[in-house]
Amino acid sequence: MKNHFIILTSPPASGKTFLVENLLQNLTESFLFVSPLRALANECLAKWGHRCQVVTPEEALIKKIQAKIVILDEFHLYFYWGDTFRPAMWEAFYELVSEAELVIALTATLTTEMIGEIKNYGRHFEGVSWINYGNQKLKNRPNQYIRVPNSIMMGEIMEFLDHKSGTNLVFCKYRSEVERWHLRLSEKGFSVWSCIGGEASLFSLKVQAENPPQFIVATTVLSHGVNLPGISRIFFLYPVENLDFWIQMVARGGRRGEAFDVYALENPNGLKWNRLLNVLAISILSLKMKWQQSIEKIQEWFLKA
Repeated sequence: MKNHFIILTSPPASGKTFLVENLLQNLTESFLFVSPLRALANECLAKWGHRCQVVTPEEALIKKIQAKIVILDEFHLYFYWGDTFRPAMWEAFYELVSEAELVIALTATLTTEMIGEIKNYGRHFEGVSWINYGNQKLKNRPNQYIRVPNSIMMGEIMEFLDHKSGTNLVFCKYRSEVERWHLRLSEKGFSVWSCIGGEASLFSLKVQAENPPQFIVATTVLSHGVNLPGISRIFFLYPVENLDFWIQMVARGGRRGEAFDVYALENPNGLKWNRLLNVLAISILSLKMKWQQSIEKIQEWFLKA
């Protein structure tokens, strides 16, 4: 199979890493695994480093690494990041494929535009194949999808949760919001971890070393490449317009088969939901919160009296 390009799509948490494990067991020739995510590259290096080369695209360029078999992980990020703030991703791509006999690109999400561009790769490869086990799909769907009217109620729902209700993942748009919500939830007595860009590697070590908290507050840095503990609920504090990113973020839940709920400010494309169930869920939550708040006010009055 000379100079062939294979793209493999399957839902998040559906076993793309198992493919690499299988290759390690069956290939007599070493290969290069390229991850655009530093935290994931470190994790794979620790796991497979003695059996294959693991690098980021930038490291592949700097070290002038070549291999006959190249695996590119999270390939959709080449289109999102390689055309903007990480041009080294495409530079590494073309450098590596110029010498490789086989290139395998792994991803869970490819848009129509990306697929159209991949079809033009015939000029770089003698053969291009697409193995599609599921594109832009979730392997484990939320147990409930609750559309919350506004961010104020979203905050009230989070603060109302029982302290023994599992680990909740909160996605914020900005780094400043992560800091603000970390403080706010901590003041309510919850154990909270947070993560922003540049902290994923340290966060991965924390996950491995410590018991999971009640809340993890983060930017999209945790939507890829970090193995999280079991997630009970995912909260979106802003509308996510990109379907690919939304799928990756929701897929942080259910990775171990656990049931999880999603609370969001909008109804994204491709997700079926029951309007009546949503209205009932919000109504019940609202009544519970009002009841809880009334009890707390009465307690405060008795304590002051």
